[in-house]
Amino acid sequence: MIDTPIIIRPSTTTYELLLTSTQQVSHHDPAVQDESNRMLFNRRKQIVEDPRMESERALSQEAMDRLCAANPAPESVAEMLADITGAEFIAVVVVRQFVDLYTGLNAGDGEGLFSGLERYRHLEERLRHAATSASTLLGFWNRLCDTLQVGIHGCDADAALLSVLGLPKPTQAVVLEALATQYRSVVSLARFWHGTAVAARRSEDPEPTVVLSYDAQSATGGTATRAQVLEVPAISGNSVRHQVLREPAWYHLAEHLGLRPGMPGQGDVPASVEALFYNGGNIAAGAKSPTNAHRLAQDIRAAYPSIDLLGGVVNAFDLGASRVQVAAWLVCSENAAALGERAAELPAASLSAFDIIDDVTLTRQAGRAGVGQMIWSFEALASGAQVYVRLSLEPYTPDLTHGAFIAAVETYLAQEPVIGGMRARGFGQVQGEWLCGPGEASCFREAYEAYLAENVERLRNGLVFGTLCTELIVCS
Repeated sequence: MIDTPIIIRPSTTTYELLLTSTQQVSHHDPAVQDESNRMLFNRRKQIVEDPRMESERALSQEAMDRLCAANPAPESVAEMLADITGAEFIAVVVVRQFVDLYTGLNAGDGEGLFSGLERYRHLEERLRHAATSASTLLGFWNRLCDTLQVGIHGCDADAALLSVLGLPKPTQAVVLEALATQYRSVVSLARFWHGTAVAARRSEDPEPTVVLSYDAQSATGGTATRAQVLEVPAISGNSVRHQVLREPAWYHLAEHLGLRPGMPGQGDVPASVEALFYNGGNIAAGAKSPTNAHRLAQDIRAAYPSIDLLGGVVNAFDLGASRVQVAAWLVCSENAAALGERAAELPAASLSAFDIIDDVTLTRQAGRAGVGQMIWSFEALASGAQVYVRLSLEPYTPDLTHGAFIAAVETYLAQEPVIGGMRARGFGQVQGEWLCGPGEASCFREAYEAYLAENVERLRNGLVFGTLCTELIVCS
């Protein structure tokens, strides 16, 4: 008699959360660092499909030639523009038009922030922000004018300006990419072009101009398609992982072991122990890993299921990878393909991410001596914006680790949950709910908390003395 084989198929356990903001959400992009008082919302480059793109005509060679003919460059400038792409040429034309329009105002002093000796520094900073924030050249122009605090241009410039701002969508996407990534060189070329043209007009022997020629495909990346690359506002999975899992897992553990987290180094546990649980810890400079590091790591992960869940490092070695994968998406039309079945049916899934970004300005009042006033602006998600979070536990995750996961998420949901930053200033509070919750797996949380209660003294001492329930001091 042949026994029926038992087939085991490893599978992940996936949970889904929906976070609905009840306040605006601030989540700045750490990659955008400059001296301006504006901060952009975090963004990620993304290929976005748009069925309307198929109906958008590609930029024809005839249209590209007309654009070049309408913007002849002085001979010395043409030499510098000869080797750039059509998209980069259009980017320089747009910025040069801005410089032409606003430099001559107020007897040559300019207007708004585009004035005085710092005008080009302000232009560079705001141009980068506007190009990153906008999805069209019209939106880019409006943001650039708003953030530089300049008024509307004269009506005699409308035809030349709108002929550029109204280019086909595929071309606009490539031009915006050039403006956002090559802002410094674009401003430099536009400034040089403007200055050379002004000098030529004043000269008795003006420098001849040249009509440049570019392949239209270099301004579209090819023919029109259904897709374009955009810098889409995004919620960082790393930020969600900390706020939804790591921080509440530590608070839950500290509460059940009767510990006071306190200030780093001033609570019941050493600062390195608290760092391990709060942010993953750091390996000490010059530390040497012990020969039995693998066994020690396994012992620590077995003793503290929340470390088994999230991983981390101690003074001299790594404790191994996390058992949970975190992904987060802003609920919007750009992310429709990535949203789960339940989240894709939400009303917010039909809105563009660019439509739910707001500009916010805050002020810090000066003291009675007139010192300390500060004004700064940043982008924030509108109140009511939603974030879809998918949390996946790897196959064969131990029951106690599974319980630590559920305890962390439910602790987060029960404690006025927030996402993003600036919570002290009234940003980021959300209402969270399970879209796909633990159900019968809730028993794993009960088992985890029972384990903590049965081993409270041993686990507490492992944290207080930095041994993490091993024979060595691994965190000091």
